Amino acid sequence: MLGEGISALVAIKIKKRHDTFTDQFNRIFMVKMTILFSAFIGFNYFQDEVSCIVANANGMDAGFVGSACWIQGFYVFDEMRQRLDESGYYGIPKNMDYDGINPLGQLCSTVDRALDTVTECRPMRRLYYLQFQYMPFFTASLAFFFYFPYILFKTVNFDVINLKSTLKEDDLTTEKIFNSYFDRVVNSRRRMRYKSLMNIAIKLLYIVANVLAFKACDSTLHGNFRNYGSEFVKWASLENFERNDHNLKVRVTPKPANVLLPPMGFCDIHEASRDVRSTHVNTHRFICEISPHIMYQYVMLLFWFLLVAGMVVSTLGFLQYALVHLASYVQMNRHDSTGKLYRVLTLREIDYLDILSNKSTKQYDLILEKIRKERMNDDGCNGIEESDKLYQSKDSMAKDSMF
Repeated sequence: MLGEGISALVAIKIKKRHDTFTDQFNRIFMVKMTILFSAFIGFNYFQDEVSCIVANANGMDAGFVGSACWIQGFYVFDEMRQRLDESGYYGIPKNMDYDGINPLGQLCSTVDRALDTVTECRPMRRLYYLQFQYMPFFTASLAFFFYFPYILFKTVNFDVINLKSTLKEDDLTTEKIFNSYFDRVVNSRRRMRYKSLMNIAIKLLYIVANVLAFKACDSTLHGNFRNYGSEFVKWASLENFERNDHNLKVRVTPKPANVLLPPMGFCDIHEASRDVRSTHVNTHRFICEISPHIMYQYVMLLFWFLLVAGMVVSTLGFLQYALVHLASYVQMNRHDSTGKLYRVLTLREIDYLDILSNKSTKQYDLILEKIRKERMNDDGCNGIEESDKLYQSKDSMAKDSMF
């Protein structure tokens, strides 16, 4: 049942779509993978629990400690990152009393047995981890970044989508196509220029979407996400005993996954109770295993590589779109008949003609003939100024036709 649901979630139908492959990678594949990751984390979110080491002498219920620590959050000491030989677990000293560093660089306790402050012991910086509380919702929200550009695409390119649908009509005439898409009164040059610029912006938005998602993950994970994938690859290239030494004496640097989300952490709980005869107040520090972090480590590793791939694919999509329109601009500056024809067209009209050439060769030839007749002089010279007067265009400069 669960397998069928996952299969349906990640399934992608192979069919012709209005946007390019690079756009589809982001708005289909990345959206589906983001939701899939959220589903995996969400399943773990409701099934897994946090467990803490609770001594019998404390008289505290282990279930209460686990629940309270889940709400309170966990922390490790940042300065313990490079002190692997002095750590019991990543970020946790072997001696739980040590929470500071003295002027000699040695671990020490900031308070003595009498709970007086030790002035020469500087407290270590605590890094708190509460991502497990909201990680499924955070991951799912990233899908909006990848789908938002497509919403703009559908809005801006409704004319292109409509043209493709129109070409399927049986009673389609050349006059209808020309009046709907090539008539400068109905479809002004300014409007076509706006759509061409918006399509460039949409291509850039796909790059921005991946960058924003990457930055959001990095900010949520204390800045440790940016190098996570590359550091993980370096760690994976080590020998087996170097990667998995549990005494933390062989490696010079910690596991990248533990740096991202430590599987063990400290939790402080303030205990207080009162009855008619006495009042009890105490503070406890527990070492807890944060098992949800193990799932998050692998999910975020895959997500790191997908985001990097998304940046590359989006950049290639932008470059491909820019090169296609650059080629059209080059055609406009040719001095032969092709260049003269291109100079009476806008980039948007060239897009229309590309669709016609792919969908209906007959209509493509008829529209070209009509454009030559209406916009170009009999001797084949560029008739932009005359066509501007005919169609009452507000732009009189020939260079604007490139848009």
